[in-house]
Amino acid sequence: MKCLTLIVHASAKRDVADRLRNISAVSGFTLVPCEGHSAETREDVFQNVRDRVVGYVPRVRVDLVLEDALVNGVIDALKTNEQERARIGIWFVTDIQKTGTL
Repeated sequence: MKCLTLIVHASAKRDVADRLRNISAVSGFTLVPCEGHSAETREDVFQNVRDRVVGYVPRVRVDLVLEDALVNGVIDALKTNEQERARIGIWFVTDIQKTGTL
């Protein structure tokens, strides 16, 4: 099992959620509000005056638990037409040792 994590600008939340809902391999995902800062933040096309003054940008973290074989397909589906869009965020994949319910 893998955890695919996306960190996207808060304004892209609805678009990313809509795209994920249309990918059959995705059975669910978690959205968490967060804030980000990096050297690249200064050149973020989504950044507004408030973000520049405060020094960080509102973001959303999206976590998906997927079977190993599905990860690349989901990433590819999310990248569809990405060349025509401004970059909206980053992604990374981590291993999940165990899962369960409480």
